[in-house]
Amino acid sequence: MCRGGYHGGSRTEPRLKHAPTPCLFGATASGKSAVALLCARATQGEVVACDAFSVYRGLPLLSAAPVAPPEVPHHLVGILDAGERFSAAAFVAAADRLVADIHGRDRTPWIVGGTALYLRSWLKGLGAPVARDERLRESLKREALEQGPEALHARLLALDPARAAQVHAHDERRLIRALEIIAATGAPASAARGQWEAPDRVPARLVGLSRSPDDLARRIARRTDLLFEAGVLEEARVFLAQDPSPEARKALGLGVLAEVLAGPRSEASAREEITRQTRRFVRRQLTFFRSFDNVTWLDLTPDEPTELTSERVLAVLAP
Repeated sequence: MCRGGYHGGSRTEPRLKHAPTPCLFGATASGKSAVALLCARATQGEVVACDAFSVYRGLPLLSAAPVAPPEVPHHLVGILDAGERFSAAAFVAAADRLVADIHGRDRTPWIVGGTALYLRSWLKGLGAPVARDERLRESLKREALEQGPEALHARLLALDPARAAQVHAHDERRLIRALEIIAATGAPASAARGQWEAPDRVPARLVGLSRSPDDLARRIARRTDLLFEAGVLEEARVFLAQDPSPEARKALGLGVLAEVLAGPRSEASAREEITRQTRRFVRRQLTFFRSFDNVTWLDLTPDEPTELTSERVLAVLAP
């Protein structure tokens, strides 16, 4: 049973201490944050948010940032201003420190979130960091503007066919990063990803929450409606006024809301577009998560109580 959780008792059952770190993930709108809260409460745990956007102050609605009760601390939530940058490397460094600190307090760290790249990077490592080359980036951006991103893809294909096969010909951001890595290291960008096939650098247990496509579609549509009812347009207006960093501007739906605020898009159109974007994002998100090794996937029914899901997660992780 999930003692100390939804039954309302004060007793806790710290049965995961010093075990491999539990990692709970799933698609956007899968309900992982609510499940994680009950699981962490039941195991004297603390949550380390594995999310690229809840790390920013001022985006609690758009990022679906969890609300942390005092007895279940949540880390890496609302810690950065809009103009600050965050990355997979920053997450890995922070997560390493937090997991050690939480274990040092004789509590259970829970890595929870939907940013697959961050989780994969924490599990496998990032290798030697490659610094940004702003001059090269500007040159490549001009080339993409003048000749189209297909020109960058053709160049990458000649230099690193393996990586080119993984990046869409119109994905300018990833094309530029791959060419930047090649220029800095003299080696294929795909070589840096080879370590992702290696054993995990940290002991962890992975649990994924899975819902049917129809169930996820309903939950995504409801999530979008709740965003607007809660005032996401005002949240976006205030956040955009702070000159967000390039990383922060990638928050799902923020660009659509900017169009509403500027005038050319209606709120009704924005709701539809954010729902479509979220569905597309979820498909990519799940494809990435499905590539992970040693995951226990739990299939959830539309009416499954959060309390039952948390018990199922704990049963998987119990030694």
